Amino acid sequence: MFNEKIFKETFNVQEPDTKSQDVYRLRHNPNKKFKLFPYKANGKIHIVYEMEEIISDFFKLALGIETEDVLMDDLCQKMRKKLVISKEDEPIFEKTVKKMFFQDGKFVAKNIGLHICQSKTENKSVEDLAFFVFSVLGLDDTDSRFIQEAIEKYPYNVMESLVVDSIASIQKEYYINEKKYFVVIKGIQEKFKCDFHYMLANGMTEPEDISKLLDLYYFYYVTQTCVTLDNFGYGNRDKRVDFYYALDWEKVSGNRKCCVNGWEQLQQKINHLFCHSITLELINQHRDENLMYDYIMIQEYIGEDMEKDLLVAEEIKKVEKAYTDCIGDYKKFDEIAEQSGINDTDRAIKHLFKCVEEQFLNTERKRANRFYIEKFEEYAKNRWLKNRRKSGIVLNLTEQDIIFLTKISIRDAEKIRLNELFKEYEARGIFLDQTSRKYLQEFFAKLNLIDKKSDSGDAQYVKRIL
Repeated sequence: MFNEKIFKETFNVQEPDTKSQDVYRLRHNPNKKFKLFPYKANGKIHIVYEMEEIISDFFKLALGIETEDVLMDDLCQKMRKKLVISKEDEPIFEKTVKKMFFQDGKFVAKNIGLHICQSKTENKSVEDLAFFVFSVLGLDDTDSRFIQEAIEKYPYNVMESLVVDSIASIQKEYYINEKKYFVVIKGIQEKFKCDFHYMLANGMTEPEDISKLLDLYYFYYVTQTCVTLDNFGYGNRDKRVDFYYALDWEKVSGNRKCCVNGWEQLQQKINHLFCHSITLELINQHRDENLMYDYIMIQEYIGEDMEKDLLVAEEIKKVEKAYTDCIGDYKKFDEIAEQSGINDTDRAIKHLFKCVEEQFLNTERKRANRFYIEKFEEYAKNRWLKNRRKSGIVLNLTEQDIIFLTKISIRDAEKIRLNELFKEYEARGIFLDQTSRKYLQEFFAKLNLIDKKSDSGDAQYVKRIL
């Protein structure tokens, strides 16, 4: 049930007696009652372009560990206790430690046993994004055990072993009290864990490999969530939309699937990120601190019960009135048309969403909307997109992406049917049309990875990449 008092507290509503009804009297505060995305509608907040930045915080969350900063002098002092070093060799020892483990005065982790001790970044967005990825990918105690086993099995050199032993004293248990992000779509978590566990067990634990995995599933989750949210009451947590990629080195024409069913299609959904976060925040202004309702949960609650439908729709209308009454600088809410939907509640939610969207697009707050969206959009442009000029911006796979995807797809098998490999890509959200598949086959042939059993395409195998 909508609680107006909680709404006023969450959105910092100023009463009409302190501010005119013709002005904007609230603040848009996502993630107070409903945690959807880790972004801020603020141009001063730094964008996270590289997923390698979140690895340390991600592992700390997974292991339930908190660490202090590793300082050069302290580390050398602890290491000396385990060594016999002559006075004249001390400068060489310190120089070696500095060269191996520090960069610009900050501790840099290059192996899995030290990921958790990476020096903290000053970018708060890194912590926020790490917690988001940790939440939506559903890491638990099983994943923690896999990480611990990988740490114990890692083939450390002598210096690395000394560092791992020396920093054990700065670790302590950490219990997560913060509310986790709401998981909109299901299914990709299981696939992520299979890949993650395989990589941990097979030594694919360098920052470059881990960041590629996080890149893949972070992008997969957010893009599919955007699609699901845009379907409102029709949303399905287990259904995926096929998005097509192009290979970095191939030529692209505008009628290809990578142009029609790729970034252009996604862009429209991503533009709604902030509006969905505010709409869901609005419809969760109730007393239960532990319960978050998204559009799908609301429809599941209603089911076929017409009475429930009418009651919930009325509550949504109360939310809309309380909200629009505080947006005095926008005067055209009454011009927003009735929306189509599967029932009264779905139509009411869509109308509320349009109210949120219209006031963002037609007031000075469109800048806040843009700031929020760009936190993901700019990351995507940096990592997954390529401008093909006349053909527009398309989703893009580099040679390194192909090699990584192929490694985690084939795993320990000696080879895999080419057609089966394409299915493995698709299970991770990567679709290729026939032209891209032909180019990819040629790429594997150049690397001498094609094992041709017959002239039929179906009987071609891709050999394991070592």
